[in-house]
Amino acid sequence: METSSVGLRLRTLVATDCHHKWSTGYINSKTKYSYGFFEATMKIADIKGMNNAFWMTTEDHVETGDHFEIDVSEVQYPNYDHIGLQQYPAKGNKNLRHTGLGWGAKFVDDLSSGFHDYGVLWTPTEMIFEIDGEPVAAVVTNNAVKGPADIAFSSALIYAGVPDHPEGHDMVVKSVRVFAYQK
Repeated sequence: METSSVGLRLRTLVATDCHHKWSTGYINSKTKYSYGFFEATMKIADIKGMNNAFWMTTEDHVETGDHFEIDVSEVQYPNYDHIGLQQYPAKGNKNLRHTGLGWGAKFVDDLSSGFHDYGVLWTPTEMIFEIDGEPVAAVVTNNAVKGPADIAFSSALIYAGVPDHPEGHDMVVKSVRVFAYQK
């Protein structure tokens, strides 16, 4: 990873000391957040096989025995975004199975050609996901998904069609905006 006037660059590099051929990027917030509006301006890598992700994970909830992953965006070159909500059992809870739901949004434009805004409005009762200010998916949560949650950005070569030399094809996060939910 590196920072510059353009933003945070999650670099794709050749790896020499691990079992993968390439090294990609991951960063996680130290601060935890609850309900609000979360939006990032990102430019995805211009290669197939890369998962350009903006996501959040809640802490384990003792009372419900679970935690949630909020996939604000998992963008794939050139024009597909997967949005999702995953429920996982809390550490040690063997009575709950992983469940999830997701949506796909396909666009005409090449999403790697410039910066785009990816966001979610998270309230106690719902989540509304948006791209470039336009709603693309929504889910009623009925107070099931509670904070605090961290914010994460990651790039990973995990899909079919990874090119032979992905190094130098990076994801860039230009800005992150977080607004607290006001009742």
